[in-house]
Amino acid sequence: MQGGAAGRGRRRRRSSGGNVLSPVSAGEQALSRCRRAATPAAVSELAKVVIYSDGACVGNPGRGGYGTVLLAGKHRKELSAGYRRTTNNRMEMLGAIVGLEALKRPCAITLWSDSQYLIHALSKGWLASWQKKGWRTADKKPVKNRDLWERLLLAIDGHQVDWRWVRGHNGDVENERCDALAVAAANAGNLLEDVGYAPD
Repeated sequence: MQGGAAGRGRRRRRSSGGNVLSPVSAGEQALSRCRRAATPAAVSELAKVVIYSDGACVGNPGRGGYGTVLLAGKHRKELSAGYRRTTNNRMEMLGAIVGLEALKRPCAITLWSDSQYLIHALSKGWLASWQKKGWRTADKKPVKNRDLWERLLLAIDGHQVDWRWVRGHNGDVENERCDALAVAAANAGNLLEDVGYAPD
């Protein structure tokens, strides 16, 4: 899948200064597995980035899309892509993932999403618990969307991320912009294939 849930892409280029947003195009991976983790003492020196992300699905499952806005100082970047058949949760996750993957070096990030599924998995320790249990839930069922959770873990490596929930469709300018991007992508032509999507 081109830039989707399970594709391979270019490695992220590191930079020592300037714009922290990668120049990769919407939906293109810039996954780096060798980014150095930031030490606590260096957190205050990390570049500050704000990410807003959202997902949309026409039917669930059905046509879907994500929209992402990255803000770093005077720099702004918008990302979006649509898929032929997927779920709303997968698009919510993918919106956050591609935003994180667009960064060129470790950053201090505030990530806003209206998906409690995404935010609570990180802020309440669900994801760590699933990993310890061999990717099983509390009732011993396989964790859904494991491919994206594993990709998210790679994407946050080295960053300091503050996960924040924002109420959707409640007037937040950037959340509304992400929603518009996601809906437009879901209704556009040339939709991608979400190869990681598996029907229940």
